[in-house]
Amino acid sequence: MNCVFISDLHIKRPDDLAARIFREFCLHSHTLHSDKVIFLGDIFDHVVGNHVEYLKKYQFFFEELDKLLALDKEVVFIEGNHDFHIKELFEKYLSSNPRYSTNFRYLKKGETLLLGEEKFYYCHGYEVDYFNKYFKRWYRIYSSKWFKFFINHILTYNIIMKIADWASKDSKRRGQKTFDFELARVKYIEGAFELIKEKKVDGVIAGHTHIPCTHKYPTNQWYFNCGFPMRDKKFLSFRNQKFEMVSLEVS
Repeated sequence: MNCVFISDLHIKRPDDLAARIFREFCLHSHTLHSDKVIFLGDIFDHVVGNHVEYLKKYQFFFEELDKLLALDKEVVFIEGNHDFHIKELFEKYLSSNPRYSTNFRYLKKGETLLLGEEKFYYCHGYEVDYFNKYFKRWYRIYSSKWFKFFINHILTYNIIMKIADWASKDSKRRGQKTFDFELARVKYIEGAFELIKEKKVDGVIAGHTHIPCTHKYPTNQWYFNCGFPMRDKKFLSFRNQKFEMVSLEVS
């Protein structure tokens, strides 16, 4: 089975760099010759809840999704921490093309996948931040049913956009002052190994961290991370029984 993985595009507008990268990814030969296309979350920068305005704003995304499904590919979308509680949004779109809906799966959490003779756990990637108790508490809050009700029935689309823009700017401002790339990379490699042991798998495939990684542990397990496509312009491919970080030619 051939698979491709991409995460953390953080698409904001139909005409931004992230959207162009997304389109090239969908048209890439590795994607077109894959059996399974897996989006590992944070594909959008701010898509929270099932507000129909997203369908119009990101119509190009759903049209490309439609094309992949029409090619009889299995497409999997895993919630990120920038795009979550949107299962019904996909269902609304796919209801107009029900013949493709059986090829699409939406996951709140990761799952295991057999690639060759090895079993991998693929996920958004907050899981590799294994020792971060603060983020785990925050995940329990924003993934809860009451939070889903709040964003779908109390907050409007416009309010969510304003809150999300403020939170994103504040996070980037604080992160730029304190972020140590190499220290974080080591921490995530350690966290991924704990996740490998917990899930009893041969490797982990993730996004979220924005730090690309292809790491083989002394015990022969693997940790792959898709990185940050707007900077790295790459995605992960499993083809002909081997993994490869594939470059995208986007300017």
